[in-house]
Amino acid sequence: MCFMSDRNESIWKGTTNVYPESEHYACIWHLSVNVLKNFNRNTEDLKMLFFSLAKAYTKQQFETIMGKIDQIDTRIRPYLFDIGYSKWSRSYSNCKRTWTMTSNIAESLNNVNRLARRLPVISLLEFMRVTIQRWIHKHNEEADKTTSNLTKKYDVYLQKIITLSCNMRVIPSTVDLHAVAEGAKKYIVNLNTRMCSCGRFQHYEIPCGHAIAVLRYRKFHEADFCSAFYSLKNFKDVVTTQNRAATGTHTYPPM
Repeated sequence: MCFMSDRNESIWKGTTNVYPESEHYACIWHLSVNVLKNFNRNTEDLKMLFFSLAKAYTKQQFETIMGKIDQIDTRIRPYLFDIGYSKWSRSYSNCKRTWTMTSNIAESLNNVNRLARRLPVISLLEFMRVTIQRWIHKHNEEADKTTSNLTKKYDVYLQKIITLSCNMRVIPSTVDLHAVAEGAKKYIVNLNTRMCSCGRFQHYEIPCGHAIAVLRYRKFHEADFCSAFYSLKNFKDVVTTQNRAATGTHTYPPM
């Protein structure tokens, strides 16, 4: 588990006190705004480079992009280093953040209850209860209509990756180790450790295109190499738990 927020000092201190073993990461959108403002370089090129830097899967990719940023302004590297690469970049992260790089989910929730926050406390809580109950119902319907092993969102993602992997060539070595040629580039896939030299397989815990090519070569099922977090069963279990929490159907110990 990890936390994602802007770099507000009170938020970081609070979560560290309550959850001392959990990582806390800086929203890359907020950080990009600070970079552009502090160095007076409000250009689209620098903005795109920074997002590419933060989302790089390997340290080699990170250094290549950082070199391009150095050409724009050499002061940016020390500034980001002082913040701590591990606090905002994917390649230096101490835990798997999957696709979560911004605090957009909090901003979305704030937008939903923007008007309701003007209400008295009881009315605000009732608004949030009804909203959450509506979301749970929507998730229940989505789960009932899904027939794949993975939830709809990640099954669609996996199918796209499968399509992209069709033009890749597998060069087997051992039972677990394979080289995969994608154009002029080669990547190493290890099925035993579920890792690929591109960095995506181990970070997302869902096969990348190179891993998919190997799995199809070995006639393995792609879903078997996806994290249980993406499974339909896990999704249904979470929805059931949320439903019990929203409706108050819990068994509490006697007072």
